[in-house]
Amino acid sequence: MTDARIRDAHARLTRLLAQQRLVLGVNIGLMSRPGSPVFRRIESALPIGIGLFGVIGATILGGVMLGVVALTAGIAVWFLIILPRIKDQVYARTYGFVTSAPEAFLQAWEARAITLRAGAEECRPPDGDWIAFVRAARTREEDEEDGHQ
Repeated sequence: MTDARIRDAHARLTRLLAQQRLVLGVNIGLMSRPGSPVFRRIESALPIGIGLFGVIGATILGGVMLGVVALTAGIAVWFLIILPRIKDQVYARTYGFVTSAPEAFLQAWEARAITLRAGAEECRPPDGDWIAFVRAARTREEDEEDGHQ
């Protein structure tokens, strides 16, 4: 169970992220590994398995030249289509995970899997004080209140 200070900071963080006042940086490599709460084995294993069997099949059916063409096409598809999609999905799952509960955020923060940014300023674990960073960032409502006074 987290204390009230962390819960309040997490609620503010979630609001700032939703308003795009803060940007969540995600270490995709760390969050897409086994043991990560957002890891999905099928996401990496299936495309690689299909590509491997495709290259072997093309080599058996059409010879080495067709195998090389299939390998080249597979690598291009991996880097141009599949990998960007995996990165987007891991980011979206990580965003959902860290905004779901203060404990989840703390788990990702302590694993050094996420960072926070506000413009040019950045807060990184373990040295960065994320609570002070979140408190220093202004919500849209706070900016509107100051503008109307």
